[in-house]
Amino acid sequence: FFVDFSEKSLVSNGFPRIVRVGTHAVSKGAKTTLWNGLKTHKGTNQGGGNHRGSIFRLHVGNAIIKKEGLICDTWGVGQNATQEIREKEKKIEQLVSEYVGQLGVIVIDVDDLPSAVSARAFIEKNSIALLSSLNSSFNFSTVDWLGNYSPRNEIVNSCLWNINHISHNYEEDFMKKLWEYADKTIINYKR
Repeated sequence: FFVDFSEKSLVSNGFPRIVRVGTHAVSKGAKTTLWNGLKTHKGTNQGGGNHRGSIFRLHVGNAIIKKEGLICDTWGVGQNATQEIREKEKKIEQLVSEYVGQLGVIVIDVDDLPSAVSARAFIEKNSIALLSSLNSSFNFSTVDWLGNYSPRNEIVNSCLWNINHISHNYEEDFMKKLWEYADKTIINYKR
């Protein structure tokens, strides 16, 4: 769970608002680790990054481009880029790294095998459904939230940096399962 400290949750007094939910390795045989995924989203210590390897970075960059009135016709084009293109995109990658780097991360340990029907996939899908403004009569973001500049209506309207699962309803047993995994995470952390 990525939290934006400049955004406040409407449902928990003063707690920063969750602006993205994500997991790793939800397809059978996937080998991505949590830490590699987080590193890809955050970028390098020098402020660089690769939006072609992170849909989160792509979305944030699109919002920055729109907000700042920047022009970058190569942003989000193709799976690979030449050094010349990367140099052209460098400033935007730095701005993305700056934004993502200031977000907080809350991790819930769900240790299971990679699969589209894994517990991780279940928690991700239902968390997004629960947190999406599309399933509420409230707009959860402030007017200053960077996501409001996204060219993707799904991001603007859901108040999340997610596209998938934003219009779903969460399942009845979701909260019970989430609390079970949260409790296990806390117990394991205290050891």
